[in-house]
This record gives sequence, structure tokens and C-alpha cells, in this order.
Amino acid sequence: MSAVEAVAERPRWPAETWNHVITVAAAAVMAFAGWQNRWISDDGLIAVRTVRQLLAGNGPVFNVGERVEANTSMAWTYLVALVSWVSPGDVAYVAVLLGLVCTVGAVVFAMRGAMLRYDGSHRVLLPAGVLIVLALPPFWEFATSGLETGLVFLWIGSSWWLLVRAASGGPVLPLVLVLGLAPLVRPELALVHPVFFAALLVLLRPGWRAAARWSAVSLALPVACQIFRMGYYGLLVPNTALAKEAGESRWARGLLYAGDTLLTYQLIGPLLVVVPLSLWVCRTRRDLVVTAAPLTAGALMLLYVLRVGGDFMHGRMMLPVLLLVLLPAMVLPPRTMTALACATVTLWAVACAVALRVPYPQEIGPDGIADEHGFYVRWTGDPHPVNAESYLRGRADPLSRENATGLHVPGTGVGPMPLRADQPARLAVAGNMLGTLGASFPLDVLVIDRLGLANAVGGHMAIACGQRVGHEKPLPVEYIVADYMAPGTGLSDGRFQAEVERIRGELATGRFRDLLAATRDPLTPGRFWDNLVGAPARTAFRFSPGNTENTGNTGSTGNTGNSSCPS
Repeated sequence: MSAVEAVAERPRWPAETWNHVITVAAAAVMAFAGWQNRWISDDGLIAVRTVRQLLAGNGPVFNVGERVEANTSMAWTYLVALVSWVSPGDVAYVAVLLGLVCTVGAVVFAMRGAMLRYDGSHRVLLPAGVLIVLALPPFWEFATSGLETGLVFLWIGSSWWLLVRAASGGPVLPLVLVLGLAPLVRPELALVHPVFFAALLVLLRPGWRAAARWSAVSLALPVACQIFRMGYYGLLVPNTALAKEAGESRWARGLLYAGDTLLTYQLIGPLLVVVPLSLWVCRTRRDLVVTAAPLTAGALMLLYVLRVGGDFMHGRMMLPVLLLVLLPAMVLPPRTMTALACATVTLWAVACAVALRVPYPQEIGPDGIADEHGFYVRWTGDPHPVNAESYLRGRADPLSRENATGLHVPGTGVGPMPLRADQPARLAVAGNMLGTLGASFPLDVLVIDRLGLANAVGGHMAIACGQRVGHEKPLPVEYIVADYMAPGTGLSDGRFQAEVERIRGELATGRFRDLLAATRDPLTPGRFWDNLVGAPARTAFRFSPGNTENTGNTGSTGNTGNSSCPS
């Protein structure tokens, strides 16, 4: 028996104490690292405005009078709203703190699940995969950010713990309920749900009646929420999925995105050290099934990231993948091999935490991937921009004064123009940095998104350029003017006015008319039903500016006229 293995044979209480100590230490490290890198992104401020609208009684919308789902995570929107309602305060700060709490909780659940798998109450366990999580700067940064990433971590960690617990004789109902939250936390987590659910069935082998009951319990809430989404917003997916064209395949860009994370932090080595060991130490059928579940789910999530082309935020979409594949290896039982592996990973973790950082000198890499945290720290001049004040300090918009009215499109020379009579807002402002722009104005001001995240028309535009994911649909200014300017308004440029009038006619007919009615007409029972049944066709609708024969074609990627792609 080796000295390492002998440690595991000591009485039970030292093992319990040691395992509690390393769990608390890991949680403390993540809490410290996340707090030291606390911030809220511009996209996080988009979610904050939606929560503020919800708390103000205007519904889960970005603009009053426009039912557009500008947040990807329905669960995050309502969770932040609930916590903000219970403890009134700055919604942005609530989102930052809540993300940190979720991330720390995820680390605890992930470690406790791994310990339960190895019967951790009886034996000393060695920290392994958790060192990789704690050493990666993107985990520190997206512990906050105001986005739902922390909630994604928590869902993954808690689902894993509940799965191992159920496999060890624990209750099943909590697991199937939590698994059902998958698409509400983040749509692509629906790939993880069936893998974990299948593992549960393989482990427990219930009869078909029990399996059907578990399935019904798990799917009840997501089905109800999907019906709400289709009836309220008129789409099958959040508008953000349209803006980013999540249904298209961009494998080459996805490989660049994955490589950006794996190569920056030299992750291939430590992953090859600990992940195979999580399979090597399996001794029973139960161990093999609970280990294979997160590894399989992680592989599916990686394929999804590669297919959709990743993201424009460095590391963000790779973090759930890494957490999933590391779950079984968060801690490892003491063996000579595992002790050597943990020592190796410890050396890497120190080097990574101290020295490895993104190589982009200006925070945006050549492939359009950005060090989002570093960019906004520099842009705001605040090492911890945790609320809207950091983004607005020294950047007061002259249009934010109380007497400003009309339609304005800064940077284009358009404005002010009178708004159409059926528009209740006194002021409408269009721009690209939607979160900052939305934070600059009161909730009753119409903030028009030129990139399609919170704009019904822009989200359905065909891709105009291939520079950065989520920044490929710059809506031409003519569409904004045609949609919001009062009819009959004279413009100095005759050609511009002729194009505006042509587009206005286009918006009043066919698919455009249906789209605008779905998002702007009063939400009566009839409107809800029409939205519900028309959601599939409406989701498939795409148009190319300047093309008078717009259809449901989702494959158009041609360049658009009169639009410029943002950097």
C-alpha cells in the first residue's frame, strides 16, 4: 500500500474534515477571484433594463409597447427580478452579486457531487479538476458580468450533485424538476437534459409508468414557458437567437473560438491529465454511468459551440463545456497516479492564474473575439464597473435632457424627426451599444437597437457581414426612419425620402405587417392565439434590405445595402 493510499484508510472524521476544508477553500477562492473581477457587461445592462421594465409593470420587454425578448435566459430575468423585488436596490448590482453567489454555489455542488460519487464521507480526496476551474481567468470574470453565466454554472453543478445523489439512493423528484429548468436557464442546456435524464433511467431502471411521470414533471414548466414565449413574443426562440443566427452552421469560426480558449490557457494538457483519470478510477456500473453523463453532455455542448461559431466574448461559451467535462474529476481518490496528476495540475494552475492572459493588445482579437471584461474596464476607466453609473460617467447624452423629443439616430445625421402618432414615447434614440444606451434613458424612452437583439425587424434581417457573432445585422437607418418617423414628414434628401417611403410601404404589408402586429398590437386572447400558431413561420422569416421579395428563407447571407458593420 502506498503512502497516498494509506491516507484513505484513516478514521472517518479526518476524511470528512479534509473534504469539507477543500470544499470551503475552493468556494472561498472562487468568491475572492470573482469579487476581485466584479463587473457588469453592456449585455448585462440589457438584461437589467428588461428587469426594470418588469418591476415597473411594463412586462418582460426592453421597450414599452414592443414585446421583444431581448434576454436569452428567461430564468435569469425572473430570478433577478424576484431578488430585486424582495430587496429593493440597484438592479445591476443585484445581478452582479447574484451571479457571484450562483458561481460559488456551483463550485460547492460540483465538488460535493464528485465526493459523493467517491463516497467522500469515508475517504480523503484530492483536488484535481476544481484547480482548473479556479485557475481560469474567464471563470473569475463571468462569475459576475450581469449575465446568466453564473446561473448556468449553478444549474450544471446542482444537476450533477442531484444525479449522483439519486444514483446513491437519494430522491429523484428534485433532480427531474431541476433538469426541467435547462432550456429556461439557457436554451442550449436542453442538450444536457436528455443525457442526465437517460443516465437516471439507466441507473434506476424504473418501469415505464414511473419514467413517464418523471418526464412529465420535468417537461411541465419548460412547455408552459414555451407556450408563453410563443403567445407573448410570437416566436419560438428568444430574439437574441435570431440576431446571432443560432440555427446556422459556422464550424470554422467555432474551431477558432474553441482554440482561442484552449490555446490561450494551454488547457489541453491539464484536461488530458485529469479527465481520463475520472474514468480510470471507476469501479462500478454506477460510477461509469454517472461519469459518462457529464462527459457526454460536455461533448454535445462542445459540438453546439463549434456549430454556431462560438461567441464574440472570449471564453464565455466554453466555460459550461469545461465545467461539464471536469465534474467527475473535480476531486480524485488517492492513488499514486492521481497524486501525480494533481501535482501536475497544481503547477499548471499556478502558472495559469499568475501569467496566462488573452494576447489581444486592444482587447479585441483578429477573429473578432473580445476580452469583454478588459475592454469595458478600459472603456469605463473603472476597474469594477458594476452598475450603469460606471458606463455613463463622463458620457452624458445630450438627448437625455427632459425636453428632448423626436426620433434620433446619432452618428448618421438623422434627427430630430417627429415620431408617429401611435408611438407613446416622446423620444426615440437608436444605437449599437444597447445596454449603455438603455441605461442612459428612462424606461418610457424608446431605445432602438440597430443590431437586432431588441428590435423585431432587425432580428429578422439576413446576415449582412461576418465580422463578429451578434454584430452581423446592422439595420439600415432607412428602416428605422420608415418604422418610427411620423408619415408625411418631409426630408431634405429626396433619394433618402424615396427609400424611406418604399420601406414604409413594405413594412405595412405581408410578413412585416404580421411581425409588427405580433409584437406591438394589444395582447388580447385573440392576439395571443395568433402569435402562438404563427410562431414557427414568423421565426423562419428573414429579409434582405433592398430585396422586395422577402420570404421565409433562413439561408440568405448576402450583403445589404446602406448598412455598415460595427467593429
